[in-house]
Amino acid sequence: MRIILRVGFAALISFGPFAAQAQSIRVAHDQRFPPFAEVKDGKSEGLAVDILNAAAQRAGLTVTYVPVPFAEIQKTLDDGRADAVFPLAINPERRQTFDFSTPLVITGGALFVRAPQPTPDGLKAMAGKTVVTPKTGPLAGFIGKTAPDVKLVVNADYDQSFAQLLSGEADAAALNFQVGRRLASTLHAGKVTLPEKLFLELPLAVAVRKGQSADLIAKLDQGIAAIRADGTWESINKR
Repeated sequence: MRIILRVGFAALISFGPFAAQAQSIRVAHDQRFPPFAEVKDGKSEGLAVDILNAAAQRAGLTVTYVPVPFAEIQKTLDDGRADAVFPLAINPERRQTFDFSTPLVITGGALFVRAPQPTPDGLKAMAGKTVVTPKTGPLAGFIGKTAPDVKLVVNADYDQSFAQLLSGEADAAALNFQVGRRLASTLHAGKVTLPEKLFLELPLAVAVRKGQSADLIAKLDQGIAAIRADGTWESINKR
């Protein structure tokens, strides 16, 4: 009897305070951003979702996901639907508006061309040629600033980018490396050369309104550090 009571008391000590202190947060994400985050059967899943879930658990946070079109991401913070957004690429422009957690995963921009053409050797190789890219995300701004000789065409989304590439309207499409590879392999198998290198590296992280959620970011950073230290982050990425 004493053993049972001691075990029960130990369980209360171990789990009771954790449960009592668990903080619930609402995190908005792009509803179609595979393989990082997407909605399947009404549930948010993906690489970044798995990593954030693991980090949040270590940090004593309970996450409720709010999937929305990318154009509404920032609005969810403004209208109170979400406390944070993810996975958002960190860049100097966004740092003026958001505070970011430690990066969850490293991604970046890559060039997609019609098969069987080889992947171009960076943006310099696209001088004088037409490159399409979606208006969402940081690639359009980066290309415009660093590769002025490229004929940049900014369009609505990934679907339009692939359509213009495959129709011959564009010589290449500048897309997120992982997202572009996933969509190309599932929707346009054999028609697009899948790149193996990036022309721009970008860290993806959780973002909150600047100066308003320092405690939340600190907790997330502790959770991310914990899953990196014990190998959980690496195992999720490999899976």
